[in-house]
Amino acid sequence: MRRHDLSAIKIVSALLSLFAACLTCAAQTTTVDIKDVSTVKCPIRVSGTVGLTESEANGEGRTTFVSHLSATNLSNQPIIAMVIYTSIGNSEGPLVGQNQVLDAFFAHDLEVAPGQTWNHQHDDDGVFSGPVSPGAVKIAPAASSQIVFVQFADGSTCGDSKDGRVQSLMDTRADLLVGLKKIDDAAKVDEPTFLKALAEKATTKNAEGIFSYIRDIQKGKGSPAAIAYIRSMLNVAASRY
Repeated sequence: MRRHDLSAIKIVSALLSLFAACLTCAAQTTTVDIKDVSTVKCPIRVSGTVGLTESEANGEGRTTFVSHLSATNLSNQPIIAMVIYTSIGNSEGPLVGQNQVLDAFFAHDLEVAPGQTWNHQHDDDGVFSGPVSPGAVKIAPAASSQIVFVQFADGSTCGDSKDGRVQSLMDTRADLLVGLKKIDDAAKVDEPTFLKALAEKATTKNAEGIFSYIRDIQKGKGSPAAIAYIRSMLNVAASRY
């Protein structure tokens, strides 16, 4: 066989291999309803959907997803805090768990009023990948959510207040309250004292995110706007319970 015939065969073989690889890469998208598997008796209805896109290449499975979670307040009290846990599985089995957290302790406009629905959207932000087991049996993708904790405007709660995620929410709230009061007191002294207090880092990561936002207000709109925002948060907190 001549050399150029061998080269042609190799090229055809390579193209066939590439074509076969592309077939395995074909992505499949599935939309599943989120099942409410809550065990606590809270007057909240959880629903929503998850869209999963799966593909395989070179023995590796890849999954991306988007989700839309809704929690409807069926009580006669506004919700001021809520923790929900959502579990998502693809055709290989469990994929990821997500915590959805709401805290409206410092802002009335974040409350979920009676009859109102709170919506939480998760957009695709990366690829979950892992080896595909040869001969593994595929299963139907699934998603479920459960209420972990809810706090209402009158101070009543349902769910597990000792859950670590709830404790983290409460620690953030306490850190914010202490920090906001300190900054507000500093604002009553003078501008340099206010700016120094505002620059101090918070104890918890989530609280620091709020203080960082307030610093941005100060830089963009000036100290009076930042102080007004802080006092608005403190006024709402003072109205609780």
